[in-house]
Formats: sequence, structure tokens, C-alpha cells
Amino acid sequence: MKRNHILLPQGRELRKRWAFLAEFFSLAVPIMLQQLSGNILNICDTIMIGKVSDKAISGVTVANKTYFIYSLLVFGITSGISMFMSQQYGAKQFHTVKRTFCFGIKICLAAAAAFLVFLLILPEKAIELFVSGEEIIQLGTDYIKIARWSYIPAALSWMSGVYYRIYEKQKLPMAVGMASVLLNVLFNYVFIYGNWGMPAMGIKGAALATTLSRYIEFFILFAILIAFYNGKEIFTGKKGKLCRKEKLLIIRKTIPLMVNEGIWAAALSLVFKNYCYVSEADIPAITVVDNVFDMMNVAYVGCSMASGIITGKILGSGKMKEAWKTAKRLIFIGLAVSASASILICLTAGIIPKIFSLSGSLFVMSATLLRIKAAFSWSQGYGETIYYILRAGGDVKAVLFIDGLFNLYGPLLVSTVAAYGADMPIQAVYLCTEATYLLKIFIATFFFKKGRWCNNLAAK
Repeated sequence: MKRNHILLPQGRELRKRWAFLAEFFSLAVPIMLQQLSGNILNICDTIMIGKVSDKAISGVTVANKTYFIYSLLVFGITSGISMFMSQQYGAKQFHTVKRTFCFGIKICLAAAAAFLVFLLILPEKAIELFVSGEEIIQLGTDYIKIARWSYIPAALSWMSGVYYRIYEKQKLPMAVGMASVLLNVLFNYVFIYGNWGMPAMGIKGAALATTLSRYIEFFILFAILIAFYNGKEIFTGKKGKLCRKEKLLIIRKTIPLMVNEGIWAAALSLVFKNYCYVSEADIPAITVVDNVFDMMNVAYVGCSMASGIITGKILGSGKMKEAWKTAKRLIFIGLAVSASASILICLTAGIIPKIFSLSGSLFVMSATLLRIKAAFSWSQGYGETIYYILRAGGDVKAVLFIDGLFNLYGPLLVSTVAAYGADMPIQAVYLCTEATYLLKIFIATFFFKKGRWCNNLAAK
């Protein structure tokens, strides 16, 4: 009898832990797979364009730097909207969730329109910011003149993905995203190489394939939203609209996140420019490293985003002590996942470059940079988890410090000094830059322990 008295509480605790892990991974895995689909898309583009020429890889990589900046700004918008939607859902304010989502759609459309106008007027400038080689500038401009039309559907798809995840329907955007990848690969085969009666378009074909697949993804997600998830009442405003005070609160919390993502994107884009200054010939190797780590990063990005959603719902229900306890568990899981991903890259660094048709010095350079990146990338997984937890509670100032400002005064500053102030090879510049991410561990931990993220935004 005494023995059962001891074992039963332990059994209940064990069941709780398994239930928590089941809930966490039911959110994280579909997010991972959706992120993975987007990264597979980039890798397939790189592999298929690599068969055209090394310069074609460079042209697409540079052209996509503008898209990278744009995507992170829109990510800042969707992050701010998601922060409120998650807590509103936790507080069972379902009509407010839908009104907030509609407001987010409008902001995303405004951001997409601004970028599209810029790329319609000055497409070459978006390429010349990073490289000076005429052939790469021409190839990049050819790509961006078509790919710029994909910016609007991409933003709307991301915002709709937030809605599905908040309502725990994350498998749907995951499935649509993976279908979009398969379509993109098929379109690449048709348009890049000129199959099924189509002319061989090369780099323009890759841009057309990406644009078509993003429009199809957007149409499917919105069609399902309207047909099955009360989309009509969302977009017609039948359940009312946000009042001015609610909009101002969302904007006040969202703008710092947009600024953060803007700084983060600009800093990393300038880091890439510094690498180009040191060795423009090694852009294909750097591209392969970025593609591979984008692929691996889906693991801890999925865990981090799930962490934010879970934390936000607990905060929205007003259970602050539970939020603290859960956040610590989530940080441990994020660290374990990111460390595992780093070890896997280290073990396969000598094989991966072959997949991208790299040979000779580019093969050796790619393998070297992969190992350097893997040695420090686990620290980014730790910081990423804390980032989403802080964001879920509305601590946007801390988010700015550990993310945007850190990249500005960490990787960007170090890479600039190493590239322009010292005669160092690209491997040494890369090593110094990546090593700065170890500092992020201490900065993120400091802001987490301060506890300013423990807020109930739904009650404000």
C-alpha cells in the first residue's frame, strides 16, 4: 500500500510530461515540415541552377538577399500579430483573434506593395548593393524582375499560416507548403531546362517557377480559409473590427519587432556583402552553407515557434507560474535539438558539397565553412527559443537587444573589421563572425531571468 502511494504521484507526473511533449511536438513537427518545405525549395533551386553555371548560383543568391530582407520584415509583422492572437486564443477571445488576423493581412499587403514598387523602379540597385561583377548583376536582375511578383502571395501565405497554427490546424499549411515545393521542382524542370515543349529559360525559368508555386500556395490556403474556417466573416467584418485603441496597441508592439527584423536582415545581408568583398569567387560555397543550415535550422525554428505559441496561450490564461516552469522546459528542448543538428552537420560536412555539384576549391571551401558554422550554430538555437518566449509575452525591447542589435554589434561589426581592417582569408573572417554567437547565450539568459516577458496581453 505504501509502495503504491509512492509510485502513483510519480506515474501522474510521468504522464504529464509525456502529454506536454506530445502537445509540443504536435505543434513543432508540422511547423518544422512547413519550414523544411521552404528550405527544400531554395536547395532545389540551387541544385538545379547549379547545373546551368556557378555564376547563375551567384546571381540567384544575390537577388534573393532582397527577398530575405523583405521576408524578415513581414516576419516581424506576423510575429507581432501572432503574439496577440496567441494570447487572445488562450483567453478564449475568438472573435478578437479573427479581427486581429484581418488587421494583420492589411499590414502585410502594405509592406508587400512597398517592396514591389521599389523593385519595379530600381531592380538593378537591389543587386548592385552586394556585388560589382557585371555578369552576376545582369543574372540577378533577370531573376528579380520576375520573382518580385511573388512577394504579395508569399506575405499572405505567411499570415494565413499564423491563423492556422493558432487554431491548431498547423498540418494544413504544412501540407500545402510541401505540395508547393513539389510544384516548384516540377516547374524548375520545365522552365529552367526547357522540357515539355517549353523553351530553356535558365535563371528566368527558376524565377517563374518560384512565382507560380507561391501563387498556387496562397490561393489554396485562402480558399480553404474562406470555405471551411469562417473566412467570409473574417474578411467582411461581420464580427466587427478592432477599435483604434486595439490597433494602436498592436502597432506599438509590432513596430519594434519589425525594426528588429529589419536590423537583423540588414546586418546579415551586410555580413554577406563583407564575405563577397573578401572573396566574390566563393559565393557558391557560402550559398551551399546557407542552404544547408537553413535546412537544419528548421528543427530548432519549429521548436522555437511552438515554444512561443505554447507560452503565449499559458500567459493569456493568466497562469504565470506555469508559464515560468514551461518556458524552462522549452529552452532545454530547444538546446537539445539545435545541438543534435550541429553534430549531424559536422559528421556530414565532407559529403554535402557533392550534392550541389561543387568541385575543386569550392568543394573544400564549402566543407570547411560547414564545419565552422556547425561549431557555433547550436548557440543560435538556444537564443532562438528564448527569443520566441520573450516575444510571446510582449517583451519587445529585450527581443531587440538579443536579436537585431546583437547582429548589428556582433556578427556585422566583427565581419566588417575582419574584412576591411585585416588581411584575412575568407575562412578566418567566417570563423571570427560565427564565434560571436556564443555571446548571445549570456545576453538571452540575462533577459529571460529578468522576467519582463511574463505578461498577459489579452487582459490589457
